[in-house]
Amino acid sequence: MGKRKETSTIVVHCSATKPEQLVDFETIKRWHLMERAFIDIGYHWVIERDGSVKQGRPIDDWGAHVKGHNHESVGICLVGGLDSDCHPVDNFTEMQKRMLKFLVGGCLQLWPEAVVKGHYHLNKDKECPSFDIEDWLAQEGFVEEVSE
Repeated sequence: MGKRKETSTIVVHCSATKPEQLVDFETIKRWHLMERAFIDIGYHWVIERDGSVKQGRPIDDWGAHVKGHNHESVGICLVGGLDSDCHPVDNFTEMQKRMLKFLVGGCLQLWPEAVVKGHYHLNKDKECPSFDIEDWLAQEGFVEEVSE
């Protein structure tokens, strides 16, 4: 794949798994390597249920997390996002959200012109990351809330 020449988008994903599932960085990496035949995990970071942040692909390499946008984006994946009936739900822990804020803030320092999107913005078949990115960005102070 190679190095990205530009970074215009920070894409937030979820693993689309239930909180009680034992899913971590290594699980997702195994899925990507064995089931999808990727050369590495597709994300640049994975935030596990306890808030641990694991580095995936090198920050300046192409990811493999959103078709058609990997050449211009970095991917952050939160573990979780489904309820016990496999419906999308914002069930991420406080530590996960805190670390997401930290990573997004760091990315915006590196790439101030980048926009933050949910996977659902770039793939209409996805509900990932199971919460409204615009609301979250406003709540965390990254953007001003837009009144209608």
